[in-house]
Amino acid sequence: MSGTTIDDYIKGRVAQQLDYFEKKAAVSQQNYARLKGTAIACNILTTMSIALAFTVPPPYQTYMGILSLVLSTVVLATYQWEEFKNYGSNWSKFRLVAEHLKSEIVMFRHGVGKYSVATPEERERRFIEAVEGLIQGTDLNYFSVMVEPGSRTETKIQNYVPGS
Repeated sequence: MSGTTIDDYIKGRVAQQLDYFEKKAAVSQQNYARLKGTAIACNILTTMSIALAFTVPPPYQTYMGILSLVLSTVVLATYQWEEFKNYGSNWSKFRLVAEHLKSEIVMFRHGVGKYSVATPEERERRFIEAVEGLIQGTDLNYFSVMVEPGSRTETKIQNYVPGS
């Protein structure tokens, strides 16, 4: 590593990327939870408003019908917004990469796995390749989610091989 130590690399690039992925995971999780919570609440309220429409006096039945329509539209809108923004799949993906980065640091520092039988230079090279592969692989997975509408990252995560 020309002019930089592996500790500098870990404290700089790796820490920065880990922080980025953890923050993106947290934001995606919050957005996903908000959308899902809204959808669930509106779904329940839609069912209740439809049931109540049969029990209210005729002049109010129209209002109950409008309320049911608005609530069901909100449910549909939250579903479509989640499909558009992919908060749930992004949350999974960012969390997965953050955990892989943490694991890679631990394995490197303890000299286990692919780092157990290597020279110090080889260990550093393998570590940097693994970290950069994780970062690069994530961008490719994100791109494929955006290019393939309707595809979910959950399947990609199950088949994900770090550094591939």
